[in-house]
Amino acid sequence: MHTKDDGKLTAIACLLGTMLGWGCIPIFLRHFTTHLDSWTVNAVRYLVGALFWLPFVVVLHRRHKAAGSPTAHRSVWRDALVPTSVNVIGQVGYAVSPYFIPAPTVGFVMRLSFLFTVLFGFLFLAEERPLARRGTFWWGVAVSAGGLVLMFVGKLQVGSPRELVGVGIAAASTVAWGAYSVSVRKRMAGYPVRLSFGVISLYTAGVLVLLMVVFGRAGRLGQLSGGLWVALVGTGLIGVAMGHVLYYRAIHRLGPIVSSGVLLATPFVTMVGAWLSLRERLGVVELAGGLGVVLGGAVLLVAKVQLEKDRLPTGPQPEA
Repeated sequence: MHTKDDGKLTAIACLLGTMLGWGCIPIFLRHFTTHLDSWTVNAVRYLVGALFWLPFVVVLHRRHKAAGSPTAHRSVWRDALVPTSVNVIGQVGYAVSPYFIPAPTVGFVMRLSFLFTVLFGFLFLAEERPLARRGTFWWGVAVSAGGLVLMFVGKLQVGSPRELVGVGIAAASTVAWGAYSVSVRKRMAGYPVRLSFGVISLYTAGVLVLLMVVFGRAGRLGQLSGGLWVALVGTGLIGVAMGHVLYYRAIHRLGPIVSSGVLLATPFVTMVGAWLSLRERLGVVELAGGLGVVLGGAVLLVAKVQLEKDRLPTGPQPEA
């Protein structure tokens, strides 16, 4: 017999698996830079993840139409176009950035996506606008922005214009992913999560494969060793496919607030892993900036928690 605690422990295990998996991805991407171009790496990884979701799309699309849900008359393929567009931009930036900056830097800058998700939600979702009346919201924005500035300053101290460009590319990709999260909420509401994500994955994979054909050097895939192929396919399964499966499972049991909070620790997994495997480490100023980004995300999370608490009904409630 399964208990509620068993379900919570399973969800925690899923969330930790997501954190470890996503934390390792920048390290592998950095490793691939000496073997393949970013267009090819991106296309292969996302194609692997999209093919994983293909059976779910086929089955869930039929069930969704047959169930007569409120969105059954709509086309999930049409509604997914806008989220796909911004997802492609974010994915391209994420894949390119390890060619310019170390894996730990990628890991910390990527946490800015939570900031931009909140900001885009504030702009386009009326229910999120009460955040503007909270001091914790503005403190979170300020601390996150200050952390990003420190990361740029840290790269200026290194004196590498290339790394400055890399931080800019990574930051731009988090802007796109912030817009992606909000566009999914606006355009894909009412669809099963696995169906909407599967359709977006298939679209995204198609665009990335096309970009690989135009800009990449796919012929070099034939020169990869078996170990590199395992790593390439594995990161596609872990980062694009399984990572999201585990994350959705955790959200379903623990809620989005707790799940988002735990994932703020993901850059530290990247930092430790990159030091052990690649001997990459952050400078003092850059590390301070990364910590600022994470701290700002935590403050924003507190603001979200406060908003959710205020929305809860007060006073005696009717018995169920």
